[in-house]
Amino acid sequence: MHWSAQFLARQSSQLFGRRLQLYLFGLPGTIVHEGSHVIACLLFGHRVDRVKWFDPQAVDGALGSVEHSYDASSAYQRVGTIVIGIAPLLAGAAVLLLAARLLLEVPVVRLTDLADLADMAGPTAVPLWRWTLFAYASLSVGGSMHLSASDVRGMWRGVLTLSIWLVAALLLSLALWWVLSHVAPKVWLTVWLTVWPTHVAPVLQQAASGFARASDALSGALLLSVAVNVAGAVLLFAVRRLVRVAR
Repeated sequence: MHWSAQFLARQSSQLFGRRLQLYLFGLPGTIVHEGSHVIACLLFGHRVDRVKWFDPQAVDGALGSVEHSYDASSAYQRVGTIVIGIAPLLAGAAVLLLAARLLLEVPVVRLTDLADLADMAGPTAVPLWRWTLFAYASLSVGGSMHLSASDVRGMWRGVLTLSIWLVAALLLSLALWWVLSHVAPKVWLTVWLTVWPTHVAPVLQQAASGFARASDALSGALLLSVAVNVAGAVLLFAVRRLVRVAR
């Protein structure tokens, strides 16, 4: 995603000029990118110290940024750094899926959904203006979904905390299984034959099914973003070549 976004930005800036490219494609995507960080900070109790929504004159090339602080002793806030870091992916995917739903009237979870829709003909076909608006939303928002180096660096505390939680939960489950199977085998057999299939397994299956649907939707949106970025960059490159030949 980072490579495709950079490829698109390079081609569009060479065709439209750096300033026009930033305001045409960079402004909407940057606002969504930084806005997702702000919302995630508020959800996990982080204090938002400073927000730079859009700065085309930035010396370091960062069009936007969010400075936040949190209580390092709070495990909840530490785990929140993971969601804060990947928030642009989640928010960008939500915007693309919503745009596909509202403009193309299709829930996109696979690229083939768009391909099938593009082949439709007749009075039920999606109007060209809707495709154009969807393409613009995909280019402007999809081009800003990639994570910056600071986004990735900010997640390490959360990743460490979550890893400790998962390992502790696994060890606790194994210890409980060992105790029940060796110390109280009858209790363990009762739990395995009655409690697990009727109470635990259905909850786990429902959670896994929901996670799978969300994962399919997210992966579809991310692949769509990469595909649109590459297609848009190739199209702009072709336009640049034609303009150069015409001159």
